[in-house]
Amino acid sequence: MKRREFLGTVTTTAVGAAAFPYINSNSYPLFAGSTERYSSKAISIVEETLVIDMLGSFQDDIHKRNGKLLIETWLEQPASFTEEDFRTIQSSGIDVFAMGDLLPEYDKMIEYMARWNGFIASNSTYIERIDTPQKLDTLSLKNKLGLLLTFQDSSHFRTEKDVQLFRSFGQVVSQLTYNGANKLGSGSFVPVDNGLTQYGAAIIREMNRVGMGVDVSHCGDRTLLDAMEISSKPVLITHASCRALNPGYPRAKTDEAIKKMAQSGGVMGIAMLRFMIRDQEPVTMDHFLDHIDYVSRLVGVEHVGIGSDMSLWTEDAYPLETRKKTLTNAPKEYKCHSNENFLISIEGLNHPQRTFDVVEGLLKRNYSKEAIQNIVGHNFKRVLKELI
Repeated sequence: MKRREFLGTVTTTAVGAAAFPYINSNSYPLFAGSTERYSSKAISIVEETLVIDMLGSFQDDIHKRNGKLLIETWLEQPASFTEEDFRTIQSSGIDVFAMGDLLPEYDKMIEYMARWNGFIASNSTYIERIDTPQKLDTLSLKNKLGLLLTFQDSSHFRTEKDVQLFRSFGQVVSQLTYNGANKLGSGSFVPVDNGLTQYGAAIIREMNRVGMGVDVSHCGDRTLLDAMEISSKPVLITHASCRALNPGYPRAKTDEAIKKMAQSGGVMGIAMLRFMIRDQEPVTMDHFLDHIDYVSRLVGVEHVGIGSDMSLWTEDAYPLETRKKTLTNAPKEYKCHSNENFLISIEGLNHPQRTFDVVEGLLKRNYSKEAIQNIVGHNFKRVLKELI
């Protein structure tokens, strides 16, 4: 059963179960046990779109089966992934997940790639590794989830030759730096950004050559701009926010950076991270949508997408004490508001079906169907087909 058929089935079931009270409003519960109601227009947009989260995970050690929270590592036990798991993930509306991890050591990256490729091979009925433009075009016909293997650092590139090696393993996007400095350049939390190094420039050229996307999400301002000058292909900001709406926060991107990204032909994904969106409480879905609005108005709706930087099951699934410990142990740069219960999640976007909420929010802001499809997937699909 393809996702469109699946959603069509649960839509019919939902309408039948809800009977007539919601028909006049054209709004009804889409999923059993959920109080959320979605319009038929929002549901149809998700059905007809290749939805891409450019930094999103359905794994991250925590997931649900039969409504129960499980701690189970699919990478260590690939056969534990079930059809029910697949259907649950599929019901999120997200078709393609960019599974970006942070393991800068070369040996650990080799092991990580081997585990993911083993998981995909063991679950080929349900999972497709996206490493060619053609797979982006055919995924919706295969009734599978797409995985983009990406990393949040490029320190595992010991030499230029390693770029080709990891591309052969399936890596299609790499962030140049994480928050700190490495051999390529400076991250956004480094006090002095010394810019892209000569080695970093050489790595970018090789990434361009082999078909690997350059990601500057965590780069410092100078390193980011240098990278855009060097790259001959579109540059990605897979998960970030706008500094104009979150002043002084180094991981948020300046207008200059956003304009340079658009000039390169790239796309910027807006993250669903509380501390990225606003530096004070409250932080709501509307504040998240404000960042989409801002990029759309600054450089055009064709240059904005979504990179949630979230698992489907967010920190809200953990006990309160666990969330408090996470906040206590977080880097000081992430502690920019007073809500002790939520370091990461944004209410309204803290559940697996959040794509439907985003679409509803964009409809309320009078975005056209085409614009919404671009934002939730087609913009990243377009640029990925150019890059990989």
